[in-house]
Amino acid sequence: MRVFKMKSGLSGGVALLSLALMPLGALAAGPGTASSNLTTVTPGYTADSTGNAQALSNAQFTVMPGDLTLNAVPNLLLSNTNVKNIATGDTTLNVTSDNTAGGAGYDGNGSGNLNVSDYRGDHAGWALTVGMGPFTASSATIDSATLNLNMAKGAVDNNATTAPQTLSLTQADVTNGWVASPQTLWTAAAQTGEGSNVASTANTSSLQVAKQPTVSQGVYTATLYWALQNAPTAPKASS
Repeated sequence: MRVFKMKSGLSGGVALLSLALMPLGALAAGPGTASSNLTTVTPGYTADSTGNAQALSNAQFTVMPGDLTLNAVPNLLLSNTNVKNIATGDTTLNVTSDNTAGGAGYDGNGSGNLNVSDYRGDHAGWALTVGMGPFTASSATIDSATLNLNMAKGAVDNNATTAPQTLSLTQADVTNGWVASPQTLWTAAAQTGEGSNVASTANTSSLQVAKQPTVSQGVYTATLYWALQNAPTAPKASS
């Protein structure tokens, strides 16, 4: 503590009164406090042979939160087959690199791209589900088909983000505009999934069509239903 000497000729009472009227910060070398600082009551901090004058100020910025968004989902064009193949046995249709034509889904791309971005800044994680409706061609239907969906992990901003799962999607009923019993394809646990997350349709994806002697010729299309939830665990489908 710095000691202040009283000037000679002044009574003790006058000296004490002078100190009482002087802001406490004026005698300090800094830093200040919330109530006594360079911008409020102090005329300045003194630097002398006994020490430096010190002060603290602030630098500050704000990071605004963004959104969790589903940016791209793939169309899946499968290889062609014929009536004989399906009428006489189980048939495997491999995914191709071309785009689909027609159908009720207008959000898909022909590049096989899947993209989720998370710029919320809360590190809460997310889950992406997908389900498949029935394959139809006008009034004709495919009795049984299973889509083996394999999405290969691409570029992700957080390397801790896991890869999508491989799914086997069967044809499911559609009620009130949405498919029953979708499955979780991609999960980002808490503290993962931040930034941009890219996956692409692997060429190992395929459709298994069961033997159907009554199959009709036509272009068969099914709708894929994608849903992104802002939690790492997707809600269970209602029974």
